[in-house]
Amino acid sequence: MAIDHGTTTDRPAVGDRAIRIPAPRAARPASPGNRSTSVRVEIQALRALAVSLVVLYHVVPLRVPGGYVGVDVFFVVSGFLITGHLLREVDRTGRVRLARFWARRARRLLPAALLVLLATVVATALWVPRSYWQGWLREIAASALYLENWVLAGDAVDYLAHTNAASPAQHYWSLSTEEQFYLLWPLLIVAAAWLAARRGSSRRVVVGALLTVLTVGSFAYALWATHTSPPAAYFTTPARAWEFGLGGLLALWAAAPPAGRDRLRAVVSWAGFGAIAVAAFAYTGATPFPGTAALLPVLGTVAVIWAGAPRGDWSPTGLAGFGPVRFLGDISYSAYLWHWPLVVILPFALGHDLGTTSKAGILLVTVAAGWATKVWVEDPVRTGTPLARRGSGTTFLATAVATALVVGVCAGGWLFVKVQVDQARAAAAAFAAGGDPCFGAGAMDPARGCGDPFAWSDTVDTAFAKADVSEGMSCLQGGLNTEVKTCRYGAPDATETVALIGDSHSAALYEALQQVADDRGWALVVHVKAGCPALGSDRMLGVDMPLEEPGSCATWGRDVLQRVAEDESITRVFTSYRSDIYKYVDDDGVLRDEIPAAVVQQPLRALADAGKQVHVVRAAPTTNGVAPAPELVTLEVGMPDCIANAGAVDDPCAGPRDVRLTPDRIADQVLAMDDERVTVLDLTDAFCDERECHALVGGVVVYVDGSHLSATYSRTLGQFLAREL
Repeated sequence: MAIDHGTTTDRPAVGDRAIRIPAPRAARPASPGNRSTSVRVEIQALRALAVSLVVLYHVVPLRVPGGYVGVDVFFVVSGFLITGHLLREVDRTGRVRLARFWARRARRLLPAALLVLLATVVATALWVPRSYWQGWLREIAASALYLENWVLAGDAVDYLAHTNAASPAQHYWSLSTEEQFYLLWPLLIVAAAWLAARRGSSRRVVVGALLTVLTVGSFAYALWATHTSPPAAYFTTPARAWEFGLGGLLALWAAAPPAGRDRLRAVVSWAGFGAIAVAAFAYTGATPFPGTAALLPVLGTVAVIWAGAPRGDWSPTGLAGFGPVRFLGDISYSAYLWHWPLVVILPFALGHDLGTTSKAGILLVTVAAGWATKVWVEDPVRTGTPLARRGSGTTFLATAVATALVVGVCAGGWLFVKVQVDQARAAAAAFAAGGDPCFGAGAMDPARGCGDPFAWSDTVDTAFAKADVSEGMSCLQGGLNTEVKTCRYGAPDATETVALIGDSHSAALYEALQQVADDRGWALVVHVKAGCPALGSDRMLGVDMPLEEPGSCATWGRDVLQRVAEDESITRVFTSYRSDIYKYVDDDGVLRDEIPAAVVQQPLRALADAGKQVHVVRAAPTTNGVAPAPELVTLEVGMPDCIANAGAVDDPCAGPRDVRLTPDRIADQVLAMDDERVTVLDLTDAFCDERECHALVGGVVVYVDGSHLSATYSRTLGQFLAREL
């Protein structure tokens, strides 16, 4: 993590400009606690504990289920050290050399960070299938620019991106948060100190008031966002600033440990370490975080720093000063950088999941790489090179060049894959247009004599499959937005207009329906919303869709049903749902799997009463029970990645029919209607044989992710849909 070592005696760099703050009328003299100090053993111990928790959480998550709180420890320590550094400079010189401060941060943090990112790019190119490259390179570039936290927050609420496998740069989100803190925090302190000087007020009172307001505001936002938008709460800087703020307030009012009172300080220090440990072992991934839960590790860290290094036999100071603890604290930043790429990429290099031996190897390599980077990269660049002796401008120029190198390499790799994806897209379109009877779903028709429908062929490109998103998804309404988005396709003078409504799994059927519409001269109207069946019920809830709430889904669904019913040009309505993700909220507020018949039947019957022929397409098989090859169970793997991991082998990611083909509760309720105006279209034979449901059919990857049909496979489904009609 990005932690200052606590020394503040660097000499001014040549050419730096400083912001001079007028001395207040009654300037407060520097106290002993404001003088430069050597590295504090309790802070080194906190660093060692924090990095240990994070690394163990990533390597053996079941052993330390709340080890992610180590990041919160780092945030508090950063707030304390950086705020203290800036305040001491203001007290000592009456000014803040912002350029010098930022240059020191760049020399301290960027060489190791950029080195690890560049090494990660190389390792990705050597060992990782191309289907991962574009997403990973995008995140590596964002990490080099210290924007990774915002990218992850955005992906978490992107319906088609929130299940992406973790990239080897994902841990840079915390570094991005710290860098944003380093950029803005000094400006706020300078502004507060300048205002105090102009008004003749106490500098520390004004700075303290500003920090308090920001800390309280950030904490309030974190509490709200933890329940309304968990990704924003976890990743974004506004929701984490209060942790830096508490460290800053501690530096402002209690920069040095209290003199004496060793027994009390020892108790407080042990309590602080204990609070961090309790959070690390008691919290899990299901704990709402950061919210109030973050108070335990954050206040524990504040307690340890306040207590300092008390003397006495029962004090934790002896343990904090233990050689290995100090060593781990020294290399904590580089160790943090190296450990996660090892966790993510090593399974690809080994060809199998991480075992006990490989996990132990990751721990050893993390320590060794952290030490080597500290000795040969961090320290020399920070203090022993011409870069450290020149002005800030030189540092900024070197930083820009090095960052541009990493971003440029990522952009080049991303474009390389894009060219190949575009070529594969054109080839797939040509195959589909050429009428090859055995391409895609057509291979599942026994009458065509296509040989092995599940054989690997040259038409398989998993990088393309991962980007082969249905055009219907471009019409997908997401989040809490209740606006009915309308997409129209086909000739204005079409003989008949049909509507496609429902959730994202309906949207993925767009290409299949478009094939039928083109053949029959239909126009097509699309109304789709992520995680929302167009049933208009405020009792339906999508599981694992935190941004969806029944109110927005119900409002959207009712509006769609009314709009379609009132549109006299629409003669047919098609819809489909992956019904196993939906729950019904009963009168007692309990989530039920069983959906009452009336909830499904009434809105569809109303469409039929309005003169529409309603077709409910039975849900496509799920990918439950996927066994990726090699078995990278540490990663969340979609079908294109699963196939890429296995290599050029026949349909490696097929699954048992009785597992993949889950009951379609909504379609079953439709069948129970026994109404010829509302029918069920069953395309199961295009996915499954008697034993298995397949992910690679006719040289086409069936799914674009873990559950949605790829556009190419959907297009080849048109013939099956036409047959059902």
